[in-house]
Amino acid sequence: MSLLDCEELSKQFGGLAAINRVGLSVNAGEIVGLIGPNGAGKTTLFNLITGFLRPTAGRIRYQGKEITGLAPHLIGELGLVRTFQKINVFPDLSVLENVLIGRHLHLRTGFLHSLAQSRSYRREERASREKVRGLLEFVGLSGWEDQPVRSLPFGLQRALGIATGLAAEPKLLLLDEPASGMNTEEKKAVIEIIRQIYRGGTTLLLVEHDMNVVMNLCGRIIVLDAGSVLMEGTPEQVQHDPRVIEIYLGKGYTRAAHA
Repeated sequence: MSLLDCEELSKQFGGLAAINRVGLSVNAGEIVGLIGPNGAGKTTLFNLITGFLRPTAGRIRYQGKEITGLAPHLIGELGLVRTFQKINVFPDLSVLENVLIGRHLHLRTGFLHSLAQSRSYRREERASREKVRGLLEFVGLSGWEDQPVRSLPFGLQRALGIATGLAAEPKLLLLDEPASGMNTEEKKAVIEIIRQIYRGGTTLLLVEHDMNVVMNLCGRIIVLDAGSVLMEGTPEQVQHDPRVIEIYLGKGYTRAAHA
């Protein structure tokens, strides 16, 4: 069953077509990779899907409902959530407080309840904290809950971004370069976290430059080039396609991948 559909999606900035008539779909229960060289339009496409940019043309459907131009928080409430290439955190707040912010879409008690510290507010607050502590343990941040985010190593800040996305309880999670800047061991850890997210029933659309990460995780890969879909296929098809090798992977990649 198709969870996300983009039809003839385009975005122009002045005379530049950053995204040009892109069509793609993500089915429930998939991990789909989105790759391409710098400037191919991957992050712009994520921004269009999640409402941070309005398309110049085309339509976006999620769970059969058109969401084209819908505000990001409304898209998030539907269960379509993203992480960011640049780590978006509040550095002076604690790790726990940052992820609690990601729970705001699921809070039912309002501002007056929080001011009055009502029984329902306190109950919801306790439940949220318990949920967040579980997420932090899941991504390897147990023990860091009360530390300010600025004290986290870079790899753990990436893990924090994933935990914040999961706090919104997505059905479809868009991960924008989750392994960027990580060392080999950190990448192995994030691959396992993503696998566990998938096994838990969340569908994933993943942008990542590290081809070993993409090839290890994704059952289907979509290749963007200059704002258009160049091809899509299995990891095996993508890594042996001469067009992909030429524009992105490099001629030595296939040899390295099999070394």
